[in-house]
Amino acid sequence: MGTVRRRLAGRALSGSLALLGVLLVVPSLYSPTREMAVADREHGSLLSHQWEWSWGRVRVAGLEGVELRDQWNPFGLAVLVVLLVSGLAGVCVWLARRVTWGHVLGLVTVGLLTGRVLTTVAERLGRSLGEVDQGAAGLTVRTEMTQAGSLETVAACVLVVALVLMGVAAARSTGRSTLPAKLPGTPAAGTAAAGPPAGRAGPAGLRPVGEHLTTAPVSFDDAGAGGGGGGADTPATAGKPGRTP
Repeated sequence: MGTVRRRLAGRALSGSLALLGVLLVVPSLYSPTREMAVADREHGSLLSHQWEWSWGRVRVAGLEGVELRDQWNPFGLAVLVVLLVSGLAGVCVWLARRVTWGHVLGLVTVGLLTGRVLTTVAERLGRSLGEVDQGAAGLTVRTEMTQAGSLETVAACVLVVALVLMGVAAARSTGRSTLPAKLPGTPAAGTAAAGPPAGRAGPAGLRPVGEHLTTAPVSFDDAGAGGGGGGADTPATAGKPGRTP
């Protein structure tokens, strides 16, 4: 019972972490995850302001907030939505524990979402670290991660931990299901302890039932009919009809 409870607790913990990771990715659907501003160092005026979404949307504004570009990526948005919906469905099936292939569906969907989020976060961090201060040109480039980007970064870490725990829980569940129902040589319950049926076999050393009825035939000879010496104790048996001597 303790092993079953620990296994269920591990399954619930991994599923809860996976669900938290999926929810943390949702704000990146409608909010930018990265922001970059370019300003004139000498005059302090903002030359351009750029926002980037993790699914590929880029919005650029120029002087005085004039919008210069707003480019969408519908395919990237559709892929992220599909991964979020499938990941949420996989987590629900994983937590329900009523579908035999639920652990496989949960691992696959959460794994795909984790790979997508990790790729996006790694690319964003790499670009942020690669930005340098354009001091020679008299420009100041400032890049920062938005609140949605921070949540997405946390989601990547949470999803990785959840995926590892889900893999461990699935391995334990598979190992338990492959164990034999009973060990070889172990009698089944209720059969070995019951013993032989009554009337079929008796204890060792006793004579079989009905053996006392089988005796040697008695002959009516002179010694047995004379009565001297124990003829009365000998039981008479029926013989063939015939003449008496």
